[in-house]
Amino acid sequence: MTRRTLARAAAPALGLAVAVAAVTPALAGSAAQAPSRVTLETKGGPNFKVNRYIQDTVHYSRDVTRVKSGGQVVLRDRSRQPHTLSLVRRGQLPRRIGQIDGCFEGGPCGNLAVAHGFINPDTGEEQEPTTPLVNVGAAGFNTPGDSILLAPRRTATIRVTAPKGSDRYFLCAIHPWMQGKFEVR
Repeated sequence: MTRRTLARAAAPALGLAVAVAAVTPALAGSAAQAPSRVTLETKGGPNFKVNRYIQDTVHYSRDVTRVKSGGQVVLRDRSRQPHTLSLVRRGQLPRRIGQIDGCFEGGPCGNLAVAHGFINPDTGEEQEPTTPLVNVGAAGFNTPGDSILLAPRRTATIRVTAPKGSDRYFLCAIHPWMQGKFEVR
């Protein structure tokens, strides 16, 4: 096959590639739009090896969840542990293992534990949670301190009402290494 024949044979495929390349940006724009309903799961669990280590691999299924302002997030607990999804300021997210204790002692995790009723504020004793939903701002999830308790193997739905174009950071107040971000669009 000569170069000319090869070029003629490749021309239709090249034309198709150019057409696909021209359409792709339009498709990407519509695919980049935030959904009005999205699912976020908790996964993982504890593991240990005698005389070696203990680890807890619980985590959210996504680091970043894009959602439309006013949209719903379906939370599914796939682990066998309770969790919260709690909005916090970005600077309150623990970034090192040494910061986890600070999250509980005077930080957002401790405050959220009291708000959910995990801790009796009068005695400091642990107890069964009394408040499954904490809403400190307007209705919906929009303000640091808004939080929901998710029981093991359960599902809950929240509405993210933060303004379009904003980011909201969250963690699990029980397992503060579980962290993520809502990109509200």
